[in-house]
Amino acid sequence: MKKLILALYFFTQFMFCFAEKTPTWINNYESEFSKTQYIARLGSGSSVENARADALSQIAGFFKSEVLVNTNASNKMKNDGEKTVKNQEINQNIQVVSDITLTAIEFNTPYYDKKKKTYYIVAYIERKTGWQSIESKILQQKTKFDSFLELSKEADDSILKYKYLTKAKTSGDELISTLYMGFLFDPEKKKEYIKFVAEISQNIDLETLDSYRIPVRVVSTGDYENIITSRIVEVLKNKNFSPYIEQKNNSDSIAKIVINSNEKTSDEIHSISPDVSVTICNADETRTFYTYQNSWGKSSNFSLQQAQKKAFPKIAEDLRDVLSVDFDEKFLNK
Repeated sequence: MKKLILALYFFTQFMFCFAEKTPTWINNYESEFSKTQYIARLGSGSSVENARADALSQIAGFFKSEVLVNTNASNKMKNDGEKTVKNQEINQNIQVVSDITLTAIEFNTPYYDKKKKTYYIVAYIERKTGWQSIESKILQQKTKFDSFLELSKEADDSILKYKYLTKAKTSGDELISTLYMGFLFDPEKKKEYIKFVAEISQNIDLETLDSYRIPVRVVSTGDYENIITSRIVEVLKNKNFSPYIEQKNNSDSIAKIVINSNEKTSDEIHSISPDVSVTICNADETRTFYTYQNSWGKSSNFSLQQAQKKAFPKIAEDLRDVLSVDFDEKFLNK
């Protein structure tokens, strides 16, 4: 009996010695991936794929939260409304940068905890590799920012000046986000590149961009009780234009709104199939900056005015939603 107990004891000890030990990085991943050399996060999940996705999302979340705080501070946001919009823009910029830097991510060998039925894995980026993956992007964005700023100074028209200042502001925000992403990898680089942040955030022209206004004379034909024109004027105001109707000799630009009802009559019924065109050009109409044209379906009533009164409010609402995006795509982002 004693021999049997002794044999069982030695067998248990033997099996214990060869049992798989829990890796130390499960409870302290920084023991293997030090903060000074790596940015790392531990992920877990019911499968290796889920564990990898969890670790990856944690690293992405780390970058977004850290960069967002620093970029907000650099941009000196003033109110909650502006801050919400700017945060959305910065998040978009960070997502683009994340897509670049996260390609440098590596994973260690996963560990499966049989008792917990859970896989664990560490996602990590070596700081030196991370900086190398982003440095070229920083320099490209700085060149882009400088070129737009220079174009804004050379612009001989207030609309073009506004366009290039807006593009400089956008590229500057992207550059700041990328810089702070890079500083997370290598804090020492801040000494060398922080001057870029100051150059962007302290630029007087960019600071006053929100209050920049472009005088534009609105010329409208074919409207009914100013229904469509008033909505287009709203869009222009939101795009930093200062619209006015009366004739002025010193107008910087003209917004020409042409509404064709394309009327057809049959007995006492008046049918219209409206189309609207919007053109923004310089004062002497030698240079066109933006054009938009669209058509709408047939609308009928007992008079031309009644048909217009019925159709034009819907067209006006459509234009208010569409014109803003179309203007950005065709003019500001081109």
